[in-house]
Amino acid sequence: MAPETIRLGWLGCGRIADLQCLGYLDHPRAEIVAVCDRDESRARARAQAWGARRVYTDAEKLFADPEVDAVEILTPHHLHAAHAVGALEAGKHVSLQKPPTRTLEELDRVARAAARSGRVLRVFENFGHYPPHRRAKALVDAGEIGTPLSVRVKTAVGRFADGWTVGPESQAWRMDPTLCGGGLTTFDHGYHCFQMARWFVPSEVERVHAFIHWTRLGDRDRIDGPALISWKYAGDPPRFGSWEVIASLGMRVRSDYYASDDRLEIHGSEGIVWVNRCTGKLLEEPSVVLYREGETRAFHDLPADWAESFRRGGRDFVDALIEGRAPEQSAAEARKTLAFALAAARSDAEGREVAVSEILGG
Repeated sequence: MAPETIRLGWLGCGRIADLQCLGYLDHPRAEIVAVCDRDESRARARAQAWGARRVYTDAEKLFADPEVDAVEILTPHHLHAAHAVGALEAGKHVSLQKPPTRTLEELDRVARAAARSGRVLRVFENFGHYPPHRRAKALVDAGEIGTPLSVRVKTAVGRFADGWTVGPESQAWRMDPTLCGGGLTTFDHGYHCFQMARWFVPSEVERVHAFIHWTRLGDRDRIDGPALISWKYAGDPPRFGSWEVIASLGMRVRSDYYASDDRLEIHGSEGIVWVNRCTGKLLEEPSVVLYREGETRAFHDLPADWAESFRRGGRDFVDALIEGRAPEQSAAEARKTLAFALAAARSDAEGREVAVSEILGG
């Protein structure tokens, strides 16, 4: 029998929780009942805002809460594996923020815990729920551009001061590759871009080549940008992709969120689809444009606020649990995207092209 209400336990109350909560708060059959963060004052503030009844500072106590059906995990990457395994072993469903883990070994440990528990594990990647991306995917799947031949992503990183205020503690772990799992741009944010590259082409990524420059920010911090990453898909016809990161640290990027924006182009044998915005709004353009048969069609009717991707992603997790269906990104799919990201990091570190099979094979 389907549950009447999905009762959420919340682990990690940092900045992204402002958006991650939206789909749960407006779902008629979801409720956030407990909140956990090692900063008790921050956890209490979130609990008050969301109407949660209990506050914890110890994750194990959250996992032991009998009224919690599922746990949303938004902690730093180096804690993901332990927290996900702990929640699954306690019998909770899990929504795990991307990137799911730092390594394939960590992700495999989480996947085994999910299999043993019989509970649902969802890796949350919000770009796949962003309405302009979904419209572009529907156009590609409908054959509007023929056979997809190339995916090109371009990320503009702007002045940090123009975006969201992110606390120094949160910024610090993201800039530490041992805690983050890689770079702030090409691993943390990069998971989104690698997933989009895989999503639009019905063939696995085979080989990857990466140039990643680390730009110093003050005495200690560094950001991995600019960067240029290219890849080849398996099979025929020959298909390629690229992702360019521009570290325009003196440029204003209009955004209500992080001071960056992503543009996407899917080029096919018969046409092209462009997605012209995501996190920010660099240009006054329609969010999606289709070129086919010599004509251009613009889509003006799409919700293009980045927050909408989180709202829809949260709702989808609740619906999946109620309907008894698989979530949109399983551990197996997440493993392929994570391997893609790790192949790019290895390529830059070793100065050579890397086969994704090297990463998948250990």
